[in-house]
Amino acid sequence: MEKTKIIGISFISVLAILMTVSLCYGATATYATLHTTDATGNDKVQFNLGETVYIRWTADGTVNIEVKYQDGTTDGQWLNQTSTGVIAYVPKKGAGYYSVYCTGARVMLIAYGTYMVIPDIPLGVLMATVACFAGFGMKSIRAKKN
Repeated sequence: MEKTKIIGISFISVLAILMTVSLCYGATATYATLHTTDATGNDKVQFNLGETVYIRWTADGTVNIEVKYQDGTTDGQWLNQTSTGVIAYVPKKGAGYYSVYCTGARVMLIAYGTYMVIPDIPLGVLMATVACFAGFGMKSIRAKKN
């Protein structure tokens, strides 16, 4: 019975040490916040052609920044950047959507020289309503003629 208790306590101790090691390893991951702005520092995700995009970040370590065009090709890359910074960037591939990647941050989507897509559901509801009223209008016109 005594041997079973010692094995159980040893197992729990080893498990606790392994969990601590994996938690410490996870704590070394970089955490970052990312946003894009205009020249005056106002947050912005939709830019005109020729306009400079300012990529800004704050992190708890060094980061890599990469910008990809909508087809997945890399349009800009900056490696081993300091924990805070700003990059002035003008997209080279022209109008379209770009994804901005930063170590430890969520991917950010920006529109360059184009408008963000209108959500399908509200537009679909609006168009269905217009079609419905048009159908009722046509029916009432035919009823008046007959």
